[in-house]
Amino acid sequence: MRSRRAPRRTWTAVAAISAATAALLSQPATAEAAAPPPTVAAHLPVAPYPAGVALTPDGARAYVTSQSSGTVSVLDTASRAVTGSFTTGTGSYAVAVSPDGHRAYLTHHLDNTVTVVDTASNTVTATVPVGTQPWGLALSPDGSRAYVSNAGAGTVSVLDTASNTVTATIPVGAEPHGLAVSPDGKRLYVAASGAKAVNVVDTVGSTVSATVAVGHSAFGLALSPDGSRLWTADGDDTTAAVLDTGAGTLLGTVTVGNGPYAVSLAPDGSTAYVSNYADNTLSVIDAASRTVTATVPVGASPYTLALSADGRRGYLADFTGDAVDVLNFPLPVPVVTGISPNGGSGVGGTVVTVTGTDLNGATAVTFGAAGPARSFSCTRTSCTATAPATTVTGPVDVQVTTPGGTSAAVAADRFGYTAPSAHLGVALAATPVTGLFGSRVDYTVTLTNQGPDPITAATVSAALPAGLTTTSTDCTVAAGKLSCTLAGPLAKGATTTRHFSTAVGLLSLVSSWDVTVARTAGAPADPSPATSRDTRSCTSVLGLLITCH
Repeated sequence: MRSRRAPRRTWTAVAAISAATAALLSQPATAEAAAPPPTVAAHLPVAPYPAGVALTPDGARAYVTSQSSGTVSVLDTASRAVTGSFTTGTGSYAVAVSPDGHRAYLTHHLDNTVTVVDTASNTVTATVPVGTQPWGLALSPDGSRAYVSNAGAGTVSVLDTASNTVTATIPVGAEPHGLAVSPDGKRLYVAASGAKAVNVVDTVGSTVSATVAVGHSAFGLALSPDGSRLWTADGDDTTAAVLDTGAGTLLGTVTVGNGPYAVSLAPDGSTAYVSNYADNTLSVIDAASRTVTATVPVGASPYTLALSADGRRGYLADFTGDAVDVLNFPLPVPVVTGISPNGGSGVGGTVVTVTGTDLNGATAVTFGAAGPARSFSCTRTSCTATAPATTVTGPVDVQVTTPGGTSAAVAADRFGYTAPSAHLGVALAATPVTGLFGSRVDYTVTLTNQGPDPITAATVSAALPAGLTTTSTDCTVAAGKLSCTLAGPLAKGATTTRHFSTAVGLLSLVSSWDVTVARTAGAPADPSPATSRDTRSCTSVLGLLITCH
């Protein structure tokens, strides 16, 4: 029977660790914040003791190392099948693919070498001697350098990938394993397991610039996309730790399973996945709250997890299971937790801020029976949406749809539509104009939309004084009545005017009169129609002296 191995310190045995999965669920996150747990979609046999997994940049192939045989299995991710294999050194742990996808780099802990493979032909093009027991391997963002942790030597080798030569050897803490490179390539993080610390290496000077004590045997590393947080898998206990890379401090730890040797982050940094080697499980951690949201049973002795660029597929090496688990990562269903403002007019156009979780990638924002938003844009935690027009009044549910589904209707997403309305302010001015052969009063009607909605149409009317002649250039005069219409939309705050004149003849017998202009029709409804009017009173002395107030 083949003996059980562990993916660390190949020169020693790993102490037996009991399974205690109940601890994994001791820090649940809220359902709305939790990413859906992955499921095992396929279980693919590969060469014995698979440890390292790396995807090509296009995600079409995965390379899987074999610690015992040196055989590298090539997986076709579309067909979920092993389509080829090749042999490099006497066994390998880590594998990384260059940013252009043309080369793969593998560490060989028994040969003390790194091999360079042409991915087009799957042939070894170079073998580079490094330090004792090389383990982890990470590439600089531009692919110009490869960093190799030499667990037996307490060093990191720096390879120039153009010449395939070692250009520097950096002393670090005892038993270095996991590596991570900052997004700008200026810092290298080294998990110094024997020193219970993480070393920060200045890649320009090839020197250790800082050391962060973590109080446990840090093993695997994963860096957030923005480089601000570093996750460590703590192989000798049951925790994962989080470091603030800016401050160089330990933020806290998360209790996971037994033997957490490897950690990976979702492409957006929202979720951490810890491989629990001794529990045969994968812990799913909400990165923001640092809580375990799910524990997923997987194959025997899970180790490296490689994630596709979109975060929807994962390839997990089962070290003693001689297989790779293909994981499906469902998209989370969006959740709406609030909206502001929570109401607006049925005329539409209210800009609403929707808050929630997993709103990014939205394909629609709908306002119940009113239909889809006029326009919208969303981040992971909020959307800005413009409410559509509707004849519906009352509350509707504002729901967000993404490829993961549609948010459930809840009380917090209610938007109350009110019937459209707009108050028309009416002001009447009267200006007497006297003359030797006749006088008149010139009237100006000023119409102002005082909102809250645009006025689409309105009519103002007035009964004209008997015995006087009235004319107008922009209103209708008929049968002793003035009628002024507004046919086009009048925005809130906008003003328009209408004009008419009343002639007062010399020696006119009419000595006083009133003119009242009032809104008599229009849309939308006026919330205070009784105040949409104005009156002017005028007096005349023989048509020669006219006063109005």
